[in-house]
Parts: sequence; C-alpha cells; structure tokens
Amino acid sequence: MGIKDRESRRYLLINICFVLALCIVIAPLLVLGAYNFPSADDWSYGRDAYKALQAGGGVGTVLKISGETVVRYYVGWEGRFMNAFFASLQPGIWGEEYYAVVAWLMLGGLILGEMFLFYELFCKLFCQDGRKNRGLWLPVAASTLILQILYTPSAVESFYWYTGAVNYTFVFGLSMILIALFLKLGLGSIKGWKFGLTATVAGILSVAVGGDNYSTSLSTVLFMLSSYVLLPVFCGKAAASGKWFCGDLFKQLLRRTWYLTVLTGGSLLACVLAPGNAKRLEGNFGGATTGNAVEAVLQSLVRSFTNIWSWTDVKILLMILVILPFVWLAVNNMAYEFRFPGIFTLFTFGLYASQITSTLYVDGTTGGGRVAAILYYSYHVWLVGNVCYWTGWFCRKRQKWPVFLEKTFSVAGPFVRRFLIPYCAVAGIILAGVIYTCDLKEISSYRAYRDWRQGWAQQYAIEWRARLEVLHDKNITQVEFAPLSVYPETMIYTDLQDADGYIWVNKACANYYDKEYIHIVNAAE
Repeated sequence: MGIKDRESRRYLLINICFVLALCIVIAPLLVLGAYNFPSADDWSYGRDAYKALQAGGGVGTVLKISGETVVRYYVGWEGRFMNAFFASLQPGIWGEEYYAVVAWLMLGGLILGEMFLFYELFCKLFCQDGRKNRGLWLPVAASTLILQILYTPSAVESFYWYTGAVNYTFVFGLSMILIALFLKLGLGSIKGWKFGLTATVAGILSVAVGGDNYSTSLSTVLFMLSSYVLLPVFCGKAAASGKWFCGDLFKQLLRRTWYLTVLTGGSLLACVLAPGNAKRLEGNFGGATTGNAVEAVLQSLVRSFTNIWSWTDVKILLMILVILPFVWLAVNNMAYEFRFPGIFTLFTFGLYASQITSTLYVDGTTGGGRVAAILYYSYHVWLVGNVCYWTGWFCRKRQKWPVFLEKTFSVAGPFVRRFLIPYCAVAGIILAGVIYTCDLKEISSYRAYRDWRQGWAQQYAIEWRARLEVLHDKNITQVEFAPLSVYPETMIYTDLQDADGYIWVNKACANYYDKEYIHIVNAAE
C-alpha cells in the first residue's frame, strides 16, 4: 500500500470518528424533539395559515397568507419581514405532530451552514490544491460544532421553540452559507451556469439574512462591506510584489459581489425603516429607545469582551489543541498570505461585537437566550478563524527562520500525519474527560437525555395531547386546563399561564384554536 493510500485511510478513519462524536452529541436532542409542541409566538404568527389549512387550503394558500402576515407585522408591529415569514410557516400548522421536526431543522441548519463554510475555506477558496485538505476540514468543523451544541446558552431557544430558533439559530446557519457563497463568488473561479446558480442562491440568502434578526444581518453587512478593503490587505497575493493592497482582488470582489451587499444591506435598511417599529417601541419601551448609538457601540465592545473572557476556559483550549494539527497542515496548503494577524483579530472582534449593538441601542440588553446562542456560535467560528489565521501567519514566517529551524519544520508534516490518530485519541479523551468531570449535568445533550430518561418529556407530551383533544373539539369554546405536572427544562419555552402570569400566551392559543378563552386553574379552585 502506497503512502497516499495509507494517508487517505488514516484521514477517513479520523473523519468517521469525528462524525460519530457529533452524532452522539446530537442524538439525545433529536430524540427529545419527538415530544415537542408549539407555544407562544408559534400560535401568534401561525394562526392564519393554520386556519387556512383547516379550511382545506394548500401550499399556495399558506404562502399567500404568509405574505399577508409579513405585511401585517411590517406595518403594525416590527420591520423584520423575514422573521414574520419564517415564523408563519411553523411546522405545527400542518398538524401538531409535525412540530417534532423543529430540532432536526435547527440542528441541521446550524451544522450544514458551518460545515459548508469550513469546507469552502479549507478546500476551495484559499488552496493551491484543495484535494490535500479534504481530510482536514471536517475534524475542525465537527470539533467546533460539538462544543457549540453542548454548551449552547439556551437549548430551548436554540433547537426547540420554533419561532425563536428559526430566526436566530437557523438564520445564523444561513448566514454561514451566505458568507461562504460571497467569498466563493468573489475569490473563486466559477463561471457559466454554476456562477449564475450560485449568484441566485446567494441573492435569495441575502434577503433572508438581511431581513431577519438584527444581530446576524448587521454583522453580515459589515463583513461584506469591510471585505472589499480588508481581504486584499489580509490575504491578497500582493505580498510577493511588495504591495500592501491587492487592487486586482478589490476590483474582482466588488464586481462579482456588490449586489449581495446591496441586497443584504437594503433588506436590513427596510427592517429599520418599517412603520411597525414605532408601534412596537410604543408598546414595549414607551415610544423611545433606552440608549444612544455611541453608547451602544461602546457597550457592545465591553460586553463582547466579557463574553469572550467568560467562555474561554480549559475546554476551549483543549478544543484548540484537538484542531491545531489539522489547521497547521491545512494552512500550509493555502495559497494566500496571512498578513497583519493583530489587525485581523481586532477586525473580527469588531464584527463579533456588532451583533449586540442593535439590542443594546433599543432596550439596553444583549437580548434573550436565542441571541446569546448565536453570540456563542459566532464566538467559536471567529475563534477558529483566528487560530487558522495566526497559524498561517506563523507558517509564512518560516521564510525568515534560521536554516536548522526551517529544516525541522519541513520534516514535521509527515511526522504529524503519521501520529494524527493517537494524537486525536488522546486529546479527544482528555477533552471528553474534562466535560464529563466538570460539566456533565450542564451540557445540553445530558439534559435532553435526563428529560427523556426520567420520563418528563413523555409525560409532557401525554398531557399536551390530552389538551389538544379539547382544543380540537369545536363544541368546546371556553377552556380550562390544569397546570402541567412536568416541565422538561430542555425544550419547553413557556406554558399557558394562570391569571397572574404571561397571559398573552393564552390569548394567542385561544385565537389559534378559535376559543373564547383559555384559563389555567388549579384543582383546588
């Protein structure tokens, strides 16, 4: 067996192990999704589509009503038109049993988005020979995803509550695909029908991302705008000619991708200028924002640094150790220069911080659990990006090393490849041991397993199916339910409330099922 064959089999085995590890992490979360049911805004946004389907309508009717929902919310409540569109299509409108696909959609969107981005970056966009990196990108992507999923700040708002998750976790995944396509169009060499298809898909995604949550849309627009200047500086081939700025790359980027920036930025601007925003401000914040723009920018920098400081711990350092050999091998196959790494780190920190500027400006907070989730995802993505960039810069500096060091690192590649399997095994076991010892009861997969193992999820589903029998009975218009006996912490966003609670949820549910009212009462009452 030749050297290349042995290396290919070695990479194949490593990739299979990383995929299995990722599957083990998400399996309990997917199993728990079978016991999931709509709640809160799922009823508010999906009401009209649900009623249309109950009246015999089809897909065309649903899409028409989704458009009407977008207009109604855009004029009367808020400008995020894609938020309203996605929310109006919550799976429960087809039947509550279809709500089980929510966890699959959210986890699938996140995983697909990040894997596509990593694949393009490692194997297509910056490579001299992408075939050499085909065995290297997946371990990096899988390691990142495993920690993102295990330690998501809010499992319910990330994977189970559709209206929150689809407009944050799912749209974040779409933004990863959009960024990859933006770079693919700007830096790649695709032509003909492939270019047209890629450009069309990227245009659709630009509207979807730009018209949804402000955190992702603002950071994506800023990434696109800054790329026209910073990509020719950071990783252009101009270094070989002694220039600090690659003008040809700038022209190429602008010519091929300007319309994506316009579509994303235009969609964001349409959200900001919507007439419904004033009504929401009036209803929730007395008609005015709680801060000013300069203060919001400064606070976003401070709070983002605080987030990064609190999240960077031993498990993150171990993850970096796991992926470092793959990153080191990959960047040695990349054709672009990795210049000014310090500036690159500051630039990526600024993009990261921009995600909470809008919420700080509006209400002085960094948003709920769904916002915290995408902050955590992007923290990992930019962290790995910085590890790759600094490693690439370090490798390019080899040209200035003493001869004996250069020779040492020249023979290090085959050595690293030879011992990748035992290295990954040891590093992976240590990382898993740290997670098991320190954080087992806190990680999302364990909490999902516990909700299932204790029977809480099953009991929750039994009680909600009993409620649905009443809600589907057209002869019952005044509904009284007892409180649920269990509340699975991993997947329930909010339940129907008693008279002293968040009763708009009850009203939304009553409108959804055509009831006069829905009350929650204790047996003693």
